[in-house]
Amino acid sequence: MEATRSLAAKLLSATLMFDRTSVAALEALAANSDRRLLRRGEVLVHEGDQSDRFFVVLSGRFAVHRDGADEPIAEIGHGELVGEVGFFAGLPRIATVVAARDSIVLEIRDEQFERAARALPSLRQSVTTFLARRFAMQAPANPRGKQACRLRTLAVVPAGGSHIPPLFLHHLREAFAANKQAAFLTKADIQSRFAGIPLDDQPVLDWLNQLETRAEIIVYVADDGPSDWTHVCIRQADSVLLVAEATGSPEVSTCEALALSIHSPSSLRLALVHGKRTSTVVGTAAWLDARPDIRQHHHVALDDALDVERLVRFVSGEARGFVAAGGGSLGCAHLGVYKAFAAAGASFDYLGGTSSGAAMMAGFARGLDADQINRGTHQIFVKSRAFRRLTLPQYALLDHKVLDRTLRAEYGDVLIEDLWLPFFALSTNLSSGQAHVHRRGKLWQAVRASGSIPGVLPPFFTADGDMLVDGAIMNNLPLDQMKELKTGPNVVVSLGAGGPRKHHIDYDSIPGASELTVRLLNPFGRVGLPKVPNMIQVITASMLAHRPHEVALGEGDILISPPVPPAISFMDWSRHSELFAEAYLWAKAWIDDRLDENDPKLHAIFGAPPQPETLETLGATQERSAL
Repeated sequence: MEATRSLAAKLLSATLMFDRTSVAALEALAANSDRRLLRRGEVLVHEGDQSDRFFVVLSGRFAVHRDGADEPIAEIGHGELVGEVGFFAGLPRIATVVAARDSIVLEIRDEQFERAARALPSLRQSVTTFLARRFAMQAPANPRGKQACRLRTLAVVPAGGSHIPPLFLHHLREAFAANKQAAFLTKADIQSRFAGIPLDDQPVLDWLNQLETRAEIIVYVADDGPSDWTHVCIRQADSVLLVAEATGSPEVSTCEALALSIHSPSSLRLALVHGKRTSTVVGTAAWLDARPDIRQHHHVALDDALDVERLVRFVSGEARGFVAAGGGSLGCAHLGVYKAFAAAGASFDYLGGTSSGAAMMAGFARGLDADQINRGTHQIFVKSRAFRRLTLPQYALLDHKVLDRTLRAEYGDVLIEDLWLPFFALSTNLSSGQAHVHRRGKLWQAVRASGSIPGVLPPFFTADGDMLVDGAIMNNLPLDQMKELKTGPNVVVSLGAGGPRKHHIDYDSIPGASELTVRLLNPFGRVGLPKVPNMIQVITASMLAHRPHEVALGEGDILISPPVPPAISFMDWSRHSELFAEAYLWAKAWIDDRLDENDPKLHAIFGAPPQPETLETLGATQERSAL
């Protein structure tokens, strides 16, 4: 208890920036204050309540909520104050504060503070100065939304009818150790250190929360069943990783039910573990159907370290995305940019795009390389002439049957949820007036829906009755959708970003119906027709005209706009290989230049090696985590 009072005094002294001569008075304040244990989910203060006390967080973590907000607006950790603004300003509570894990606070009521202020006259002025500095240092609100809180604790919990494969845990430890100061904890570790003490007793919680201040992340490995230790793991976790052998039963386990009773579905991930990488994955739909609100699922092959490394980046909020804009035939430039990044050593964790950008990313997610996708593009648009099949304009200008057959031949009947690499495509749902993000279902159908240019191709209709058209109508560069699915840096590729394109045409020279018919029937009459863009070109240009002038890039995002020859139109698929090759050479030089400049954004994409001092600290942390 004395150690706790001393710790509380030191925290107050550091927080309020006192000199050492004031520590005695602060110790007296701490000695006369109450120590409270709050379990995960317990409310510390309610928004609107009277502010008759404030708190010092001795251990643990709290989430700050505002009425009307679905997600926490901030988090409060070890050594920070709670409720001090309302207390010292004489205002009601401005937010609700909830324990994000089992936590311990020091509660200081108004009469206790008044006694300490009389003993230490400078206390009130120090508090005022502290609060003024705190508000002055706060950044203005981000109009694009708050940043996600950094993950500090992760619980690994068995899912379905499976146990957690030991080899998976081995790979997970190695992946975290590569660039994180991670501590792995099991029930046996705690019992060896705290023999005879209940796992959820205060000494254990104090030690766990102190460990959190030394390690970048704590990984709690739960038992196979809903034991006391499994309860502790789930209560202490910011996020839960549900792990199951892909060949096991997809039925929701008791451990999962416990996690869902404590965590929101958005903080849960599902990792389906495979013994080895195969050409195709099957059966994912049954797992997702049993867990309809799961945030994200991942496929992990135990014979491929890249899968576990990718999973760790997702968990750590560092997943690398590639976002590809639509642009008709110009989408072939995505192949060159992607190939240049891959050749330089980059790997991506999530792929997404709109229209032709979605089509190119779907090929990579399917496991094809850039050259294979380029050959498929030739097969679909040049050899099969999928965009030159005119039909009676009852449903659209083009006959979609050839395009559908070639897309299905290119992508097969693979489901998006069965892909090894996460992928999404964006289309526009005209039934709801909302953007439609394809994350499940047949891959070729998602590509078809995302590229359904209105009037050119018939809309794609879902089994639920939704009418889907080209995603460019809603968002031709779906970075916002990528950010909703994961956190971390992104390569964002925009196309056709040149200046305005002028058309010097005498409007009165455009012939009417009868004149046009006569001139078209006369082979020599066609020569003098004005060079007016055709219907497909006009429709495509209309869709892309609303593109935002500013892309909402995050701190780690990289926007790339490879130059496109002005002579190549949106529907000129005959020059796809030329676009591919030129974009590759341009992007390769672009990457080399920025690597020479030591661009930190590129290092985040490529994965910078840890510095020597980081490795030394990591070794020390690993020794501590071994207990």
